[in-house]
Amino acid sequence: MSEVKSKFANSDSFPSSRGKKHGLVVLVVGVIVLIVLVIALTFVFLEPAMNQTSTSSWSAVFLTNGRTYFGKIKTENAEFITLNNVYYLQVQEVPPVDEGEVAQQQLSLMNVGDEMHGPEDSMRINKDHVLFIEKLKANSSVVTSIEQQLSQ
Repeated sequence: MSEVKSKFANSDSFPSSRGKKHGLVVLVVGVIVLIVLVIALTFVFLEPAMNQTSTSSWSAVFLTNGRTYFGKIKTENAEFITLNNVYYLQVQEVPPVDEGEVAQQQLSLMNVGDEMHGPEDSMRINKDHVLFIEKLKANSSVVTSIEQQLSQ
């Protein structure tokens, strides 16, 4: 009978050791979840801040007809993109200085509002004709040229 009591006495200790192990598992899982949460929040809040320093509010919109427009995206919906402060690259031939030289091509950044027909400096682009859009870096040559033209 004492043998039976000793077995029951030992069985009373099982729930407390099981409870300690369960508590330890919960603590370890909680710490792991906390670490993952901190890493995720770091990426969520630091990634946009890192991108803001390297990119500008200027975008390049590449169209299916081969044209590329540079500007600031004002609005975007399912059908259209509205681009403000619109620029594009124009190829101009520079005549040769000496006879026998080949004419050279020079790229110029043109503002959409400077054309002969006098359009507004805004453009609504049908999304069906957009291949892709790129955000431009703040130090890109296109952004630098645009900002120089705007400051004049």
